[in-house]
Amino acid sequence: MSSGATVQLPIPERPRHRRRWPWIVLASVLALLVLLVVLDRVAVAYAENQAAQQMQSQGFPAKPKVTIKGFPFLTQVASRHLKDVHVTADNVKEGPVTLSIVADATDVLLDPGFQSGTISHVTGTGTIPFSSVASAFGGSGSGLSISSAGGNNVKVTLNIAGFDASMTGSVEQTGPKTLKVHLNPPSGIPVELPIPRNFTIPIPALPMHLAIQSVKVTSQGVVVHASGSNIKFTQSGGLG
Repeated sequence: MSSGATVQLPIPERPRHRRRWPWIVLASVLALLVLLVVLDRVAVAYAENQAAQQMQSQGFPAKPKVTIKGFPFLTQVASRHLKDVHVTADNVKEGPVTLSIVADATDVLLDPGFQSGTISHVTGTGTIPFSSVASAFGGSGSGLSISSAGGNNVKVTLNIAGFDASMTGSVEQTGPKTLKVHLNPPSGIPVELPIPRNFTIPIPALPMHLAIQSVKVTSQGVVVHASGSNIKFTQSGGLG
């Protein structure tokens, strides 16, 4: 018989439930951050497109590419202060001339309501390739070539009526939208040959009221440097 001792069976432990709530919170935060980034990028893309359309509506011959720098964009909107707006446009045509433009507007201050504002400062560079300078030259003949002659000068060579003509000339600004090339008379050829002595290079209306400040001849072509300060603008397209 039993001695009266009792045997206790082991009680099975309850399965421990892992604490999943920290992971749920983390996943929710990450999803929210991704959503905010997506919203920020959508907002900046919309603003860039609107800015490009406004510049084109103000008389710029082509729709430029606008990039609003800085992240996040929505905080810049909240403070009504865009730190840097980058603008590029390639193959902008004005008459026989095409040029490429790069510009940066800094400290763009938006007024309440976001319908107007002020561009504190903007600088830009426009490059006219020598092929476009040759198109503006318009002289008759063959083998036309225009290149840099050092300083602010160009060299023009061509064959006309069997004569090889070579001339040098200087480039200067003659108006808000025009450059002029003054050519020196060629030597060794008849003076009655129809070779232009001067010709004009037209410049398209620059975006954001950029005004040409200087002209320089480089190995890439004729380069104009432009700038502007405290430029007022409205969403309807007005600039002052």
